[in-house]
Amino acid sequence: MAKSTEKMVLTGAAGLLGQAVLRKFKGHYDLAAVINRTEIDNPPHDLEIVRADLSDKKAAADLIHDHNPDIILNAAAWVDVDGCESDRKRALKSNFSIVENLINATKDSRTHFIQISTDYIFNGVDHPANVDDNPAPLNYYGRTKLMAEEYITDNYARYLIARTCALFGLPNRGQTNLINYFYDSLKAGKEVQAPEDIYANPIWVENLAELLLEAIGKGYKGMLHLGGKDYLSRYEFARVFARVFGFDEDLVKPTTAIHQKRPARRPQYAGLNVEQTQEKFDTPLLSAHEALSAIHKRIK
Repeated sequence: MAKSTEKMVLTGAAGLLGQAVLRKFKGHYDLAAVINRTEIDNPPHDLEIVRADLSDKKAAADLIHDHNPDIILNAAAWVDVDGCESDRKRALKSNFSIVENLINATKDSRTHFIQISTDYIFNGVDHPANVDDNPAPLNYYGRTKLMAEEYITDNYARYLIARTCALFGLPNRGQTNLINYFYDSLKAGKEVQAPEDIYANPIWVENLAELLLEAIGKGYKGMLHLGGKDYLSRYEFARVFARVFGFDEDLVKPTTAIHQKRPARRPQYAGLNVEQTQEKFDTPLLSAHEALSAIHKRIK
């Protein structure tokens, strides 16, 4: 893709997905990276960084006024599902108010608004969700993300809502996630437990960023499901991880969601139906093995 002169505002730029987007989109758009509390790892010297709390109406309005973006990619969110259950005020501010403020500040403009959403807006009773399934979130995180979707569709015309699921990747500096938990534990010969009754099609953030780059470049609008190629349990994913990294697969032990006793309910059959997604894209949806192999090469 040739470099575009279009101005893009990227919110949540210091997050796992945000930093992957910065890596993939560099050279393609005139980027303004919005952060709040967290810093970006080793940002390019020429990257425009804006610090703003977009849950504040004036801050959101000032951002849009100052940058007049052609594209907004909203990757800002609080994705701690259990945290959202216990601190609902913060969850609402992070996952809904930011969207509300940006949409209100952007109304009546030509700006293409891209919202990152989640499979957790669905209840996952018996199958990965289709685009036109009726939402029925089981937890407050899913409720706030659904509220954001509905606000966009009710109040804005030029949007793309990209639902995704079970993002994974190398953690940003000073942070931890499932990948380094698996790596550190298995490398030390420790057992890891993963539920065998929770399913999804996890997607590598670098693959997701590449898909978003293509989707935005092609001007896609409406609803889009972006997930990994494989539909598998978290236990199966952990075993693939062990296999790819050369660790003992027998250290991965199955458990069940009910035994983990977490504050927020999880859909059993989470994930997204992506059968029609691949037809729209030149970028392939990677399998868990392909994505984890790419990560393994990066940290060798």
